[in-house]
Amino acid sequence: MKLHLLLCGSVLMTAFVAQAGPVLTTGTPGDANLATPSGPSIVLGNLINFDSTSSCTSSPCPSLALGNATFSSPDTLSVIPYSTQSYPNELYDNGTSGTQDGVANLTIKLNGGTTAIAVGIADSDAVTVYVQALNSAGAVFGTQFALTIPENTVNPGNGYYEISDTTPDIYGLLITQPVSSLGNYSGLAIDDVQSTPEPSSYLLLTSGAALLFALRKRKRA
Repeated sequence: MKLHLLLCGSVLMTAFVAQAGPVLTTGTPGDANLATPSGPSIVLGNLINFDSTSSCTSSPCPSLALGNATFSSPDTLSVIPYSTQSYPNELYDNGTSGTQDGVANLTIKLNGGTTAIAVGIADSDAVTVYVQALNSAGAVFGTQFALTIPENTVNPGNGYYEISDTTPDIYGLLITQPVSSLGNYSGLAIDDVQSTPEPSSYLLLTSGAALLFALRKRKRA
């Protein structure tokens, strides 16, 4: 009975904590133009970038699978050598029907849930970029964060952002950029993605530790 109550309480507490929703943290993007190149200030592990892939380089593609993530856009994607965060490559959203009109509609889906995911946004303009977490069903949830990436920094048009939650319920990101009223924006690209390592393993370890603690308490009683 004690074990049953403890496990039920643990599940209810986890559900309660998860309801808080994802939060946004702003970091510092890497800068490959420095004499000693820098990396992003948010370090989570499970780093994916596009510097060593040959996919989507010669022609646009609808999706790209790398590491533990799949990147896709209804407007197709291209890997192009213009990154200033981690030279040379970035993943570029080609815009509506590939017209490079500045529109972005990029989905990042992870193979499993994570407590935090960070993305380096590059080649953006002085427009608002929207980022929202995805759940296990691939649907957006929580707050839609509006980002205005500064153009007056040492690495203009570049930003680094982390979306995190208290439980591994984040399965990806949706990144969108609206149509430019001027029609001359260069669009949106991302340089890299990080996520907390092996989140499912940590969850299993935590559950196992709680079960062992409960069994020990029951034995003493």
